[in-house]
Amino acid sequence: MLKMGGQAASLTRLVPAIAHAVAVFGDEQKATHWLSTPLALFENRTPTDLLATDEGVALVERTLARIEHNIPS
Repeated sequence: MLKMGGQAASLTRLVPAIAHAVAVFGDEQKATHWLSTPLALFENRTPTDLLATDEGVALVERTLARIEHNIPS
């Protein structure tokens, strides 16, 4: 199981978010890059950091939806 923020993260929470990132960016390498890059939008945290909480997962999912539909942040 992936460890994030010192706590085991639930795969049922992570898998859909990671799959969404792969779908949005078109391949696993690009999705992994985005997920591991600190972003100002997330107060210089990585999307992966946010996946440790339900609120963070929701924020990452909303952001991916905005990217997917070309909606500016």
